[in-house]
Amino acid sequence: MEFLIASAALCFREEGSQLLSLSGVPLARLDRGEQPDTLQNMLDMSGSALEPVYGFRSLLAFKAKFQPDYRPLYMAYPDTAALPAIAAAIGRAYLPHLGAGSALRLVRQIRR
Repeated sequence: MEFLIASAALCFREEGSQLLSLSGVPLARLDRGEQPDTLQNMLDMSGSALEPVYGFRSLLAFKAKFQPDYRPLYMAYPDTAALPAIAAAIGRAYLPHLGAGSALRLVRQIRR
């Protein structure tokens, strides 16, 4: 995988590209020594709980091999009351065919 990504980056550079994005890694972040707020703590716990299923942190570690410039990603939302609906939409984006029963089994498995 490393070879494919590095080869693609070299080809893009030869074609004149000056920027290549490895994309963001949701629910994983660099520790910049900042004190996390309540929402960030919840996101960190979610990322930790879902690590065995998705591998957010291992993906971040994999991408670190390419020595990227890290740029924080932000999500704007109108009110904290919108967060459950946003979380559900993100869940559907990552697991579009996950039904209620499967989701419940997944949550139970993660909690073990």
